[in-house]
Amino acid sequence: MRYAVAWCGWLLWLSVSSTNVLAQQNASDSMQWLQRIQQAAQRLNYSGTFVYLQHGGQPQTSRTTHIIEGSNHRERIEMLDGAALVIVRHNDQVKSYFPGTKTVVVEKRAYKGSFPALLTEQISHIGEQYDVRKGETDRVAGIECQTLILEPKDKMRYSHKLWADLGSALLLKAQMINEKGEVVEQIAFSQVEIGGSAERFHARLTKPVGGRDWRTSAPVVSSWRGVDVGWHIESPLPGFRKVLEVRRGIGQVEVGQVVFSDGLASVSVFLEPLRDGVQAHVGSSNQGAVNVYRRRIGDQLVTVLGEAPPACVARIAQAIEFRPVPR
Repeated sequence: MRYAVAWCGWLLWLSVSSTNVLAQQNASDSMQWLQRIQQAAQRLNYSGTFVYLQHGGQPQTSRTTHIIEGSNHRERIEMLDGAALVIVRHNDQVKSYFPGTKTVVVEKRAYKGSFPALLTEQISHIGEQYDVRKGETDRVAGIECQTLILEPKDKMRYSHKLWADLGSALLLKAQMINEKGEVVEQIAFSQVEIGGSAERFHARLTKPVGGRDWRTSAPVVSSWRGVDVGWHIESPLPGFRKVLEVRRGIGQVEVGQVVFSDGLASVSVFLEPLRDGVQAHVGSSNQGAVNVYRRRIGDQLVTVLGEAPPACVARIAQAIEFRPVPR
């Protein structure tokens, strides 16, 4: 009898051990898929049409083209619904064309995660905040895809589901899901061409935009450290790391911006003096997946916004304090 018990115990241990090994393999494979997704968006030539949809909102269609020419990255995104907008990027120079006002805004900014490049450089950090696993295979825009499920380890971030091309690993669809299981944001290609030479897509990328009678605007952006003027983070943030800290000139006001990321989701903090006569709304608000929290600290205003749950943006806002630096 005791041998039977021992044998059953051995089988149970073997079953649990095998399950753990399979789970570890799945997690390892999933992280490799995330790495491939990130690399595909940066290294491939592609062109296609994608649809963006927020919970309760109207779908917005855009056309994107991305090519690599040597060490140069070039990209064009054209909004096809609503007010016309064309965004053209050449490495870190970004030009945003607004035909309605005949204005082009010129900025320099590091390449960041716009679809299908949703992931930042912090791939290793994603596993610290999310349980990542492979899901089923599926089709998007007629292309076979591997799905990935990213479930948060706390209540400070949303769940995500990603669809990546089985061949190239280019991200073709992404969903953001709240704690109720509702899709609060979705972005997906409806048509896409992947790979080939840059010349294949060159005509789409260089389609003329703008003109001589257009007005050019170049917002002033400079390096900045909030702590130097009195801004402090009083408690640890929930898995987010600081990735950007700049000062922006907006009219006659200089606004500090600090961006935090967990490798997938980003949250921006705007720090500014309250302007005379301006009544700032404080508290929480939201638009689709983007939640906003504002609070006053004396004559200063803190605005936190990002694609994160209300509890997350509120916690970040409450962690920030302002103590004027003696002059």
